[in-house]
Amino acid sequence: MTIVESDFPDGMEYDGLYFLSQDYFKTFSKSLKNYLTLLSVHETAHQWWYGITGNDQALEPWLDESLATYSEYLYLEAFHPELTDWWWEYRVATYKPEGNLGMTIYDQSNLRTYINAVYLRGAMFLHEVRQLLGDEAFFTNLKLYQNAYRHQIANRDDFLSIFMPVPSEPFITLVQKYFTN
Repeated sequence: MTIVESDFPDGMEYDGLYFLSQDYFKTFSKSLKNYLTLLSVHETAHQWWYGITGNDQALEPWLDESLATYSEYLYLEAFHPELTDWWWEYRVATYKPEGNLGMTIYDQSNLRTYINAVYLRGAMFLHEVRQLLGDEAFFTNLKLYQNAYRHQIANRDDFLSIFMPVPSEPFITLVQKYFTN
């Protein structure tokens, strides 16, 4: 894995490589409560959610961006559980995310709207799926999804068929909440 300090304003993933803004390095305070830490986890997670398990990043960006964003939470939950409440507030709740999770990159009116819908509401959706299914089923299905679509391009129906093999009213309602306006 190669990490490059770059002169553009955010992070960007590629196979075995990612760029992070030099601003994140300059403002790093040796605390875990910062974007350098979170985006390092996020961009590393793209090695699985984009690199190994692919999706159409233009037409269904939520598939990799939601999973990479939620991976930030999973990292903190596993290694620094005292920071999970901070993460929800700092990374998600502050922005009051709304919008259709299924938007394409062409549907965005501005970058903040896109991030709120695809990245942040995506993390919210995954967390609600996890709460609905329970940890054991959620993580089992996550592994099934990753293995079923390894080195392939998955879409929303593929993802949902793994997480909801038999349609249930609560799951259908949850999907409608996030994918329709």
